[in-house]
Amino acid sequence: MDNMSQRQHLHLGYLYLICVLFLNISPSVEVSNVLTSSDFVQTLEPTGEYMFQMDKDEMFYVDLAEKQTRWRLPEFGEFTSFEAAAALPELAVMKYNLDIWKARSNNTKATYVAPDIYVFTKEPVILGEPSTLICLTTKFFPPVIKMSWLKNNQPVTAGVSETDFYPAPDGSFSKFLYLAEIPKQGDVYTCSVEHAGLSVNPTNKFWRPEVPHHDSEMSENIVCGLGLAFGIIGIIAGIALICKGKKNMTQGRGH
Repeated sequence: MDNMSQRQHLHLGYLYLICVLFLNISPSVEVSNVLTSSDFVQTLEPTGEYMFQMDKDEMFYVDLAEKQTRWRLPEFGEFTSFEAAAALPELAVMKYNLDIWKARSNNTKATYVAPDIYVFTKEPVILGEPSTLICLTTKFFPPVIKMSWLKNNQPVTAGVSETDFYPAPDGSFSKFLYLAEIPKQGDVYTCSVEHAGLSVNPTNKFWRPEVPHHDSEMSENIVCGLGLAFGIIGIIAGIALICKGKKNMTQGRGH
């Protein structure tokens, strides 16, 4: 089975939905909001996902182990509701289709695609003030990945949160890992990623707080200000000398 066929049987429901959206949305039609669902099943852990997005932002997912709806923000659940049980029949059908595709492909394994890894902050960092660090893994397949934070080579669990797997039209996935922290000068943060497609596991991406340039900028401003002040004083002194010289010349002619 080729790579496209492998991805189709893992993302049967998802790819169908994406195709419907692209067929019905054209550049001539203005769309204010788009609601999409992402659902897949696979033989690896996690065995599946059922998640809804609004304009590519996660709204909720179904916790398949607990059979409960988990809202990305608790406030979302105050305006609407979703019965987790509604997701189970659809995933069961997809699991049945997956077993058929496995038999037809002679249990051929999917091709692993390594993630691209990026570490950045939600907003510009001010040392000593709360900040949110973001680790993004993207363009990977299959949706099986382990992400964790380290601070100064020590594991960090407090202030850590993560998203589900976000699908892309090409069949790949993305995932975000967050860390709420108060960065200090000298700290080193590490996003550690493990995926079957990576040549090195774990692969680490480092982030260090940048030292603000306020002190150096202030020093430059002081130097410029002093230079300007001395310049003005020099001009005033020069004018005074010129006036004094003219006055002496006038007095000399009067004699």
